[in-house]
Amino acid sequence: MTAHDGVTARPSGTTPREFRPGRPMEPEWTELLESLWKERSLLVSDFLDRFSAISYGEALVPQDDVYRTAADTMDMFLYQMAGLELPPDLQTLPREVAARRARQGVPLDAFLEAIRNDFRVLWKGLERVARDKGISVLVANMDRVLDAVEGYVSSIQQAYAEEEARLTRNKQLYRQRLLSRLFNAELGSPAEAQELAEALGLQANGTFEVLAVTSDAVPQAQRQFESDHNVYLYENTGVLYLFRQQRQGRTWHEEGPGFPAGYMSGVAGLAAVPAAASSALVLAQQKRRGTGLATMEDAWMGIAGRLLEQKFPGFSAPVKDALDRCTPLERQRLLQVARSYARTGSIKETSEELFCHRNTVVNRLHSLHQVIGLDLTVPAEAARALVALSRYGEFTD
Repeated sequence: MTAHDGVTARPSGTTPREFRPGRPMEPEWTELLESLWKERSLLVSDFLDRFSAISYGEALVPQDDVYRTAADTMDMFLYQMAGLELPPDLQTLPREVAARRARQGVPLDAFLEAIRNDFRVLWKGLERVARDKGISVLVANMDRVLDAVEGYVSSIQQAYAEEEARLTRNKQLYRQRLLSRLFNAELGSPAEAQELAEALGLQANGTFEVLAVTSDAVPQAQRQFESDHNVYLYENTGVLYLFRQQRQGRTWHEEGPGFPAGYMSGVAGLAAVPAAASSALVLAQQKRRGTGLATMEDAWMGIAGRLLEQKFPGFSAPVKDALDRCTPLERQRLLQVARSYARTGSIKETSEELFCHRNTVVNRLHSLHQVIGLDLTVPAEAARALVALSRYGEFTD
């Protein structure tokens, strides 16, 4: 799939932005911008229509990346033309977009051609909201539109050059383009997988382990592994994926990289790495404390609980309500024994882990059964209880 195939939806989880010019010195111009802000989805659609005629060559840019960048860029221009301070995420937009396109192997000329379409898109949008009565105001403020777009072009050119130079110095440009191909193009045959593996210096049929890193942990992961040539890094829309061939006795799970991440191991073959990366991202998005790795073994309950809540709203409510009626001390003891017994499956091991008599463990499990109506010693009830308890914050602390 190419960079300019149809894009129809803004990525979920994006925080809505507010557009409040306050007390404008030029009310007619501000009124035009406020009208355009309400229709800015049309700006994005117009840009994407024009973008479809531009070729990025062999570069593979994900659809959601193209859409999100277009939406953020239009918001940035409207803020600038209104003289408003940019939100923090838009202040760094030119540098982040330019660096990402350089890593994706987008030719600079094609990239700038796409950006210069922004002026046409903005002008067309302003003409649409201005109609006949606002044309004079629009013409009087043409320089503001030009300045916003040309300022963006200048920032992009500088940031792109700096990123390309950095990638070249580190001999990463070629590797990043291969990784972009791995993550964004389906490998249609074993021969393609073999060719890509050889170019990356990997075994196509090897066994791999994968990390997905999000949010504030991304810079740390980059610093820690960018000079390790045995680790392959690929970043896409704020998520950093790392993978390497798995080594017996020296896995990331055993070593502990020192930052939170979703983790998948035992990935069979290079072609399976992108799917494993998607699974690792699901694990990374589970709420966790500390710097541990989120694995399927310790995150499945939370994932199952979230899916069940989506299909059966209130699925966990009876368990939560029952625990909320307990005293803090009683609730702490019940959750403690539930965590330990769920992990060990043994009265003896649970009593040793909690430093209490086995009869105490039996009594607390019985009390938990009475409180929540589910018996952890009965497998079918235990599965339901653990999924419901995973939605209760203190159980996962």
